[in-house]
Amino acid sequence: MQTALNIVRLAADARRAWFDAVAAEQTFAYVGQAALAAQASAELAQQMAKVGNWNKLDEAREQVFHAEIAAQQVQARHNLLAKREALARAMGLSGSQLSFRLPERLPVLPEELVSAHDIESLALQQRLDVKVATLESESTARSLGLTRATRYVNVLELGYQNRSDSTAPRVDGYAIELSLPLFDWGQARVRRAEATYMSSLQRTADIALRAQSQVRELNSLRSAKYDVARCYRDEIVPLRKRMSDEMLLRYNGMLASVFELLSDARAQITSVTASIDAQRDFWIADSELQFAIHGGANATGSAFAAPLPFVPTVAPH
Repeated sequence: MQTALNIVRLAADARRAWFDAVAAEQTFAYVGQAALAAQASAELAQQMAKVGNWNKLDEAREQVFHAEIAAQQVQARHNLLAKREALARAMGLSGSQLSFRLPERLPVLPEELVSAHDIESLALQQRLDVKVATLESESTARSLGLTRATRYVNVLELGYQNRSDSTAPRVDGYAIELSLPLFDWGQARVRRAEATYMSSLQRTADIALRAQSQVRELNSLRSAKYDVARCYRDEIVPLRKRMSDEMLLRYNGMLASVFELLSDARAQITSVTASIDAQRDFWIADSELQFAIHGGANATGSAFAAPLPFVPTVAPH
């Protein structure tokens, strides 16, 4: 089970690296297009300044805009290389395998975000780290020679909810359970065994509570990233494109200055690259939620680090 968890975590890391690499390639391609346009504009401004049809200030603005885009292109090129190398490391590639091809764009956003129903219960049923903790508790019971289970206890002791409706009598209960047995401890000589087993139950409960908290947070994160990505796709980028078209018409009609045109171009580049980043962030958040439901602690391991493994102490017979 621990090996399976490591494999699933490796797959999640590779999927995250894939989204990062595809987004970096898409950003690099877009910045490259912007750099070509800026270069053509700068060369035109230089030629017009030579014949006296452009003042030095406007020419300098075009030149600095071209230089800024060129610097962004260098940074985007390095970022693409770094993300491809991270993906290659995650997949264990070398030599000729490093020439792998990536799609030009990230996957399109789904039209509707399918909500994850009962994600807390699903996580407790399927998460490998919860299964590992449960198996460790069972192993601890066997190593201590505990065989007579008197009752079962919900180690979470959480999820208490009122399940009443307007037409039925009041019914209270536990929404989510993770039950493990309690044993007949007998004489005082097995008090150490009792403490050892109860310690393993507490650790299982801790892992289960972390799992519930993690999937709740990641589900909220996925929803937030989806809303942000859709906002860029449906509102910000189209509005920036319309503003840019209007600004170009004003400039051609001598109603807007070069400075205003360049400022609008910078804003449009920023919006498009931010849109790519938002789309990438959604897919990464979706991947982390799926891993949190089926695997264990998230791939990055920063926010939900698991506690140290519990090593049972066998009580003497």
